[in-house]
Order: sequence, then C-alpha cells, then structure tokens
Amino acid sequence: MAIEIKYEELLEAIGLDRTRKDMVILGALLKAQKGPTDFVDFETLREQLAKDEGSRKGKDPLIYRSLSTLEKEGLLKIDKGGHKHGYNSSVAMLEKAVVNIVAKNIKSLEKELKEIDSEIAVLSEMNTDTMASDVIELMVGKRKIEKPIFAQGWDNILKVLDDKVYKNLKKGDVVRITLEWLTQVDYNKPKRIRIIESLLESGVEIRALDRDRGEKKIRSNMTELLVKTRAMGSNVGYRVFPRKDATYQFIGCNEEGIVLVISESPLSATWLPRSSNAELVDNAIDSFDRDYERGTNLIDFEW
Repeated sequence: MAIEIKYEELLEAIGLDRTRKDMVILGALLKAQKGPTDFVDFETLREQLAKDEGSRKGKDPLIYRSLSTLEKEGLLKIDKGGHKHGYNSSVAMLEKAVVNIVAKNIKSLEKELKEIDSEIAVLSEMNTDTMASDVIELMVGKRKIEKPIFAQGWDNILKVLDDKVYKNLKKGDVVRITLEWLTQVDYNKPKRIRIIESLLESGVEIRALDRDRGEKKIRSNMTELLVKTRAMGSNVGYRVFPRKDATYQFIGCNEEGIVLVISESPLSATWLPRSSNAELVDNAIDSFDRDYERGTNLIDFEW
C-alpha cells in the first residue's frame, strides 16, 4: 500500500494521474488491443470506452484530442496511412515514454526545489529498475483479480455472506436479496435476524425480491420483519414480481459482487466479485433491478 501511494504521487507529479481523461483512454486502448502489435480503429476504441465509462466516455473531438496528446508524449503511435487511423501502444513503448517523462520532470522539479520538495523526494526514492513496469500497471488500472469462493451447505454459505457481503457495509450501501432459494434453509434464526436489523440500523438499504416461485411459505415471517423494521425507520423493501422462468438467485453487495446460488440440492453458492466476472454480475444485478422496479410491495400484493 505504501509503494502504491508513492506511485500515485509520482503519477500526479509527472502529469499522468490515472483520473486524467488521457490515461483513461490509454487504458481503454490497451484493453481493446488483441496483441502488442495490433492497431485499433477509433470505433473499437470508443466501444471499449463505453464499456469502461458508460455515458461518461466523452465526445469524439475530446477523444481525438487526447489521442493526439498521448502520441506527442510517446505513449502511443498512430497509423495514418489508411482511410481510417489506427492506434497502438505497448508495454515497451510505455516504459520508454514514462522514463523520458520522469527524466524531464526531474529537471523541472530541481529548478523549483523549494516549492516542490515533496515531489522530488517521491521521484528520488523510486527504483528505476522496477519503476516503469510498476507505474504502468497502476496507470492503466491493472489490479490483482479477486478469485471466486465456492461454498456448499448453509453454514458455509453464511460464512461467505458475512465475510464478503455484510462485513464492510456502511450507511447508504445496498444489499439485494432474491428470496426463492431461502425457502430451502432455516433463515429465521434470531442471530441472523439480529444481523439484518443491525445492518438496517446502520443505514444500509435492503431490497428483497420475491418472484412468486415458492416464496409463499416465507411471506408471513417476512411481513412481520418488514413491519417491525419499517416502524424503526429502516430502509427496507420487499417486492413481488411474478415470473415463471428461472433466473439468478443471489445476495449482492452494491455492484461489487454477488453470492450466486448455483444449486439448491445440495445447496451451493459462489462468491463472484465483479472483477472476476463483470458481465455475469452486471446481468444479475440489472435483472434484479428491472424486476424490483416493476414489482409490487408485499403488503399490497394479493396472495
């Protein structure tokens, strides 16, 4: 963590802050390339930016301007020979560019030593043998991917839920719960109820979704809990949206990951952090949100 903080400071000092739009575009280019020698056309790059940033990807003129700036800094090259321009970067190119940029900034910083003493200290402490590759990794947002965790049996699933979903929740966080799979377990133990109540008291929002595929047996208990917690001012919702087809069953923590139920007999689930399978996690959450938005509050639902 200390090394990462130093590299963050280094990136700011040399003008390559990861939040800078140029760096976001550079990261998208590297993701879009199939190989280090491939050139990516503008449409493909724009599609990758849309995946990374959604509506924040920016207008085309701004993207072109960033690409031109990155070329001037030696961070990418542009093939202007064809009808459509192609864009390319590589680790070797980035290493050379970063070393050159660092060298130029050191000269500039040395002239203003009194004002930028902290920046010079950061640069001076860097190990030039490993600095370039480590900084590039940080610059393009590469991180160690958290691995999924498999759990079989109710007790083991509870341990995963406590560690990966409930542990670090805070005010304003959202927990999404589908309820069909809970009909297979003894979910109503006092200890588990206290955990839910504690989360609600801390300001966590809980959204429960009943797809009317067997949840009738738990609705009475859930209604009592719903009335009790709402009376305490808690932000909790239970909605019913009937559907005949099977779909994702999970408990999710914001958009960070889900504990996905993969089998009811034997009861088995897998913790899927978004970094390990973003498409599946996003699809599960989007499906939940669509059904929840169209659902009916349990108290108003006729069953």
